Amino acid sequence: MSMPSVLWRAGAIPSLRLARRSRRPARRGFSLVELLVALTVLAVVSVTVFARGGDTLAQLHGLEQRTLARWVAENEVARIRLDRETALRAGGRSARVDVGEGSWRVETTLRATAHEGLWQVTVEVRAVERGGAGGVASGAVDTLVAFVGEH
Repeated sequence: MSMPSVLWRAGAIPSLRLARRSRRPARRGFSLVELLVALTVLAVVSVTVFARGGDTLAQLHGLEQRTLARWVAENEVARIRLDRETALRAGGRSARVDVGEGSWRVETTLRATAHEGLWQVTVEVRAVERGGAGGVASGAVDTLVAFVGEH
């Protein structure tokens, strides 16, 4: 017997019938379950990304508000330091200041310290909400404590 006929009988070489079956083209595409799993994963990732984007916008708005409030407070302290016309005296005052696209309620309090000629200045800045005639001030956005000398 020749070598190919021995291999044929032993089953080492597949029959022609099996070879013909394997030549059929394989099915292509995704099953419905695979498609649903992929869409679910995409939906979860999309919701997470959009939620984090919203949080980032809120944080950016808050940072902008705090930065503007700090500038308003520092301007008020600089105004007090430069205003030599009026004498420093204990007490408080309130004013409305427009900076940026918003209005701010600035509440300034001066207190004498234990050292003569040195005053403590506390500036509290609140955002004034739009609407209404006078605007309603919300909670303090920033508070600055500084010291001012008479000389």
